[in-house]
Amino acid sequence: MNAMNREFERKKDLLWLLTKKEITLKYKRTVLGIFWSLLNPILLALVLFIAFKIFMRIPMENYTFFLLSALFPWNWFSASVTISAGALIGNVNLIKRVHFPRYFLVIATILAQLVNLIFTLPIIAGISCFYGVGPGVSWLLIIPILIIIQFTVTTGICLAISMINAYFRDMEYIIGIIINMLFWMTPIVYPLNIVPEAYKTYLVLNPLTYLITAWRDLFMSNLIDWKNIGISFVSSLVFFLMGIAIFQKLGKRLDEVI
Repeated sequence: MNAMNREFERKKDLLWLLTKKEITLKYKRTVLGIFWSLLNPILLALVLFIAFKIFMRIPMENYTFFLLSALFPWNWFSASVTISAGALIGNVNLIKRVHFPRYFLVIATILAQLVNLIFTLPIIAGISCFYGVGPGVSWLLIIPILIIIQFTVTTGICLAISMINAYFRDMEYIIGIIINMLFWMTPIVYPLNIVPEAYKTYLVLNPLTYLITAWRDLFMSNLIDWKNIGISFVSSLVFFLMGIAIFQKLGKRLDEVI
C-alpha cells in the first residue's frame, strides 16, 4: 500500500512539473504573460462583433456576451489540440531518457490550457453581471461538470493527434485547417437554433456542438440544459475511448519513429 502511495505521489508530482513547464515556457519572455489567454478571445470577439454585428447587422442582443461565452471554452479546446500535436515529438529527449507515462505530456498540455480558462471565469462573471444576469448557484454545480466533459473529449482528441503526428508530421499542419473548419461548424458565432433541422443530425458528430451550447446557456441565462450536457457526455466518452485506442496501438512503435 505504501509503495502504491509513493508511486501515485511520484506520478502526481511529475504531472504537476510537466504542467508547470508548459505554462512557464508558453509565456516565457512575454510582457503580458498569461494575460494573453484573456486577450486572444477578447480580440477575436471584437473582430467578429465588428464583422457580424456592425457590418452584417445580425439582429441579436448582447452579441458580445454571446461570443465570449463560447470563445473562452473554445479557446481551451483549440489551444490544447494545436499545442498537443507537438507534445510527443517536442519532447523526444525526455521520452528516451526517462521512463514515465507518455500520455502525461498530452495531459500536461491540456491542464496548462485549463489554467487559462479558469483565469477567464472572473471576466465572464463580470460580463454576466454587466448584462444583468450575474452568476447563479448553477455555476458552482455545472462548471465542474462541463470542465470534466470538455477535458475528457479534449484528452481523447489530443491523444490521437499527438500520436498520429509522431508518425505523420503533416498532421501538425493539417490540424490548423481542421481547427478552422471546426470553429465555423460549432455554434460560436451563431446560435444552434438557427441551424436547419436537416443538418442538426450531422452536428452530433461534432463533439463541441452541444458542449459549447451548454456553456453559453449557463453563462448567459444560468440555464442547465441536461439534454445538451448528456449528449456532450456521451460524445466525450466516445472520443476519449477512440483516442486511447489510437494512442495505445500506435504507441507500441513510438520509440522507432521518433
